[in-house]
Formats: sequence, C-alpha cells, structure tokens
Amino acid sequence: MNNSDQSTKEFILPVTIEEYFRSYRMDELKKYLDVTEKYLKKAKAEFETWSDEQVEGLPTNQRQEFYDFYQDDYWQYDERFPRILRNSFFVSAISLLEYELNLLCSRLKKDYDIRINLSDFRGGTLEQIRKYLQNARLAFPLNNRNWQEINNYYKLRNCIVHVNGLVMELEHKDRINLIPYLKRKGLVSQDTIKQEIALTKSFCEEVIGTIQNFLIELEKKITKV
Repeated sequence: MNNSDQSTKEFILPVTIEEYFRSYRMDELKKYLDVTEKYLKKAKAEFETWSDEQVEGLPTNQRQEFYDFYQDDYWQYDERFPRILRNSFFVSAISLLEYELNLLCSRLKKDYDIRINLSDFRGGTLEQIRKYLQNARLAFPLNNRNWQEINNYYKLRNCIVHVNGLVMELEHKDRINLIPYLKRKGLVSQDTIKQEIALTKSFCEEVIGTIQNFLIELEKKITKV
C-alpha cells in the first residue's frame, strides 16, 4: 500500500464493541450534515445561475422586477433552508446523545447489578441521568466544560422544539438564561422581530465534537467503576 495515498482510511478498532457502534452513529450524523450542507450550497448556486440567465439582456427596470418577484425564493435558499436543516440536525444530535446516555445507564445497571431505575429519579432527561450515574457512584463530571456546554445545548434545543427557535416567544426566565449564550456564540438572527435562532455549520460540527468527547470521558469513568 502506498503510504502517500491520502485517500486511504486508517481503520482503528475501538476498545469495546459499544464504542465502535457509538463511533459509527456519530460518524453517520457527521456525514449527514456534510452531505446536506453541500446539497443546499449546490442548490443555491444553481438558483443563482438560473436567475442570472433569466435577466440577461433585460433592461434595468425589468431586472429589478424579476429580482423582486423571486426574492422570497432566494431568501429560502440563503436563510430558511439552512436554518431548518441545522435545527433538525441539532435536535437529532441531542436525541442521539440521550440514546447513548441511556445505553450507558443500562450497561451500568446490568454489569454492576444496580437495582434503581432511571425512571426512579425526577427531573428532565439530563437531570435523571446525572442523578442515576452519581447514585451508581460514578464520578460525574459536573464541572466539566463539555457537560456545561451540553446543558446549554438543552436550553437551545427547548427553544427550537417548543417555540420554533423564536427566542422572544420564550418565557422571560428561559429567555434571559439563553440569550447570553446565543450572543456569545453568534447564533441569533437579527432579521426578525422575535430574534430567531440561526445555527451555523461550524457550530453544528462543534456540537458533534462536544458530545463525542463527553461520552468518551464518561466511558473512561465507567471502566474504572
């Protein structure tokens, strides 16, 4: 095999079969984001090319009429479609995180004969999992940067799921908790009165990395239990 061939992938088997399948699921999500982002970019470019062809040779006033007529279509390709895609990706990423955390809890219960169930604890999904893992005497990384970031993800997810990403439609206490994070990350659009969440491709890629790193850290702690 030619070592200079950069297209050749190096296959490294994870430590456990659970880690292998987790890595597969996360890679699948990454590929989905990459493929759909490329498709939207291509569709936008094709629309722009078509628009340029349609106005070629037209006088200035007719060109402007054409652009005015199709401005909503351009806005969809430029703003709306990427926003819908990234919101759906983000919600899927959080759902996958919950699935992986539930798998970890199930493994702990089986391997260490833990009698309590996840449903025995009150609170939201994250709070239940945190209490369960702490009850299992796992040193849960409360001060970990990835864990703190994941808590911010949940606030963001709730805004997308419950009010379609319209920040100003949140309850006051939820809004004041979320807005500083959105501003720090540059994730809120100013083109609407209700300040709509506008995720970026780089943020979505960051989400995958944060989730992966957090799960790897938890896995290491579990193997030491």
